Amino acid sequence: MIKILDNGLKLMPSIDGIDSFLFDSSRAELSINYIKENNIKRVMLDHLTGFVASDLISIIPVSNLIQELVIASEKINYKGLEEFHNLTLLGALDNKKDTIDLNSFPNLVSLNCSITDRLKGLENCVKLKRLTISDYKSKTKDLSAIPTLEILEHLSLIKADTTTLHGVERYSNLKKLEIFSASKLEAIAALQALSGSLEEIQVEQCKKINDYETLGKVKSLKKIILSESGEIKSLAFVKELPLLEFISFWGTNVLDGNIKYCEGINYVGFDNKKHYTHKSEQFKK
Repeated sequence: MIKILDNGLKLMPSIDGIDSFLFDSSRAELSINYIKENNIKRVMLDHLTGFVASDLISIIPVSNLIQELVIASEKINYKGLEEFHNLTLLGALDNKKDTIDLNSFPNLVSLNCSITDRLKGLENCVKLKRLTISDYKSKTKDLSAIPTLEILEHLSLIKADTTTLHGVERYSNLKKLEIFSASKLEAIAALQALSGSLEEIQVEQCKKINDYETLGKVKSLKKIILSESGEIKSLAFVKELPLLEFISFWGTNVLDGNIKYCEGINYVGFDNKKHYTHKSEQFKK
C-alpha cells in the first residue's frame, strides 16, 4: 500500500524494506528537495502515481543522486536518461521509439528491460548480477541472443518466445532462474550444465515443458517451484538432489501420483489430487 507523507508526496514500500520515492512531476521542486534532504536513492516514475510528464526533464536536476530508477510507464520519453550515471538498478521497458544506451551506466547491477534494437550496450554491463527480460523474442527460439554476462546470478524471463533454454549454460554463476508465461517452452535440458551453481528455479504457466527429469542432474538445486505448468511424469528426480529443501508444484499435475519421493524435504507444497499417494497436510510441520 502506498504511503502518503504529510506534504502529499508518496512512497511505495518494497519487499526489501527500502521504500521507492514516487516522483511527482507536477510538484517537481518539492520532489527534488525531498530527494536531496532525505538522501533518496530509489525513485519510481509512474503516470498513475504522480509522474504526469512525458519526459525526464523535471527529475534530471537530481540525476546524480539517484542510484535506482524504475520507469513504470511506456509513455515517457527517455531523452536525458543517460544523465543518470550512478545507477546500479534500472527498470525501463521499451517505449517503442527511444534508444536506451546502457553504456551510460557503468555501475549497473540490476536491470529490467526488453531486448530490442533500441537497447544498446547490454554486452558491456560487466557488473550485472540480476537481469529481468520481458517479451523476449529470438529467431533461434532459445537464449543465445542474450549476451554472455560473466557474473550474472539471477535471470528472470517474462513471456519469453522460446522453445528451449539453450544458451543458459553460458551463465556459469547463475544461482536463480525464473520463467513466467513461456507458452512455447518445451525443453529445459540445458540447465544440467549449471549443476554446481543453480540453487533455485521457478517456473510458472509454462504448459509445454516435457523434460522435468532433467532437474535431477542439477545437483546444486535447493528450491524448486513449478506452478500451473506442464505435467510432471514423476517426481523421482528429487531423490537425486541432495541439497533440495523446498519444492512446490501447485497447479501442476504429477502423472504417476507418487509424492513419496518428497519425503524428507523441509517444505513440500501442492494441491491435493485423488491419484496422489499423499495429502499436502501430511507434509506440514
